[in-house]
Amino acid sequence: MPRCPECAGIMKYNRNLKQYVCQRCGLSLRRTELDSMREQHRDRIREEKGKEFEEKKRRKEYLDWWLSKEK
Repeated sequence: MPRCPECAGIMKYNRNLKQYVCQRCGLSLRRTELDSMREQHRDRIREEKGKEFEEKKRRKEYLDWWLSKEK
């Protein structure tokens, strides 16, 4: 079962509407819309994790430099 991108509720397929409808908040999306929202969310998370990784790497390099004798 897919999860709602807004509230993380369970989405059920409605045959009459041909859409997935969230049981909690009532959001209704077609499969293509649901997939594109998931992809956007994944991209945002990957971007944030990439920034965090770069920041940690930069701090570690600085600490290594600071603790070395090369100052």
